[in-house]
Amino acid sequence: MGRWLCALIGIVLVGVSVICVPFAKNIYGLIVPNFGVGFAIGMVDSSMMPIMGYLVDLRHVSVYGSVYAIADVAFCMGFALGPSIGGSIAESIGFPWLMTIIGIVDIIFAPLCIFLRSPPGQEEKIAILMDTNCSMKTRSYSTQGTYYQGENMDPEYDDYD
Repeated sequence: MGRWLCALIGIVLVGVSVICVPFAKNIYGLIVPNFGVGFAIGMVDSSMMPIMGYLVDLRHVSVYGSVYAIADVAFCMGFALGPSIGGSIAESIGFPWLMTIIGIVDIIFAPLCIFLRSPPGQEEKIAILMDTNCSMKTRSYSTQGTYYQGENMDPEYDDYD
């Protein structure tokens, strides 16, 4: 299963589970929807971080700290603003409607994960990341000597004296 598909299934599962929360009549009726929400959030979170790293590799300089910091800030902002804004919205429209709206929005946004299946990138970076027989010459160094990869590499140009 691809990471994009794992994220898509997770987002849909979050949406369906959130819609089922208001239908619980007692505490035991919350077990399955809360399990679905927790499991699906784990699916989305564990698949989105590697996708974000891959997108950085494809399009930008491979500096992962900034993209993970942005994701962490967004995650923390959700935990900080979500309860305060959600509380006032739940007070005005009611908790069942709030959960239904959140679930529907999750399900509507889930198909956007299809764009993560094969993201476009810069051509030279795609060649480096994907193609083992790319036109760029690579070298591997060890303490025993130099090993060449590629068909047009000449060892006579290695004289750095």
